[in-house]
Amino acid sequence: MKSLLRRNDWIRTGAAVPAVILRLGLVAVVAVAAALLIPVLGWQIAAVAAVVLGVVLPQTFGGWMAIACLAVGMVMHEPSIWRALVAVLVVHIIHVVSSLMLVIPWRGRVVLAALRPTLRRLLLVQLVAQPLTLLVMLIFLSGRTSSGGITVEGAAIAGAVALAALAVLFLMRVKRV
Repeated sequence: MKSLLRRNDWIRTGAAVPAVILRLGLVAVVAVAAALLIPVLGWQIAAVAAVVLGVVLPQTFGGWMAIACLAVGMVMHEPSIWRALVAVLVVHIIHVVSSLMLVIPWRGRVVLAALRPTLRRLLLVQLVAQPLTLLVMLIFLSGRTSSGGITVEGAAIAGAVALAALAVLFLMRVKRV
């Protein structure tokens, strides 16, 4: 009788990693992104400090503060296509992992199969976001004048493309409901 009870005490799951790995991975991603994207050391330190705060105390939303630090730091640099593309990817990764940290305890384990839908959504969003970012940056950089200003035509085209994309997404969502 006792052997029957013991046999039911186990749950078999697939491969799993400690939650600490996700947290340390987030700090590493932010540190590398800050080094690549932000030219000012103070903002690099602020971004890493914010994400460390978010890792230790997720309810402080430190990951989102790190996103703000990356945005402010990027404004201090000349616009470039590769920086914009990397920033869109990194900001999305920070957002997704910071959201996961709110529900995963420190000493918990994360089954990798459970992360598959999250990874799929991240990749699908990037599949749309990366080409749009590239398009907007190409329009932005082609619309710059020799004096460093931006022509109205470049901004108008970027706005029209964004509005059209928003309208298509809205109509697709309404059709599903």
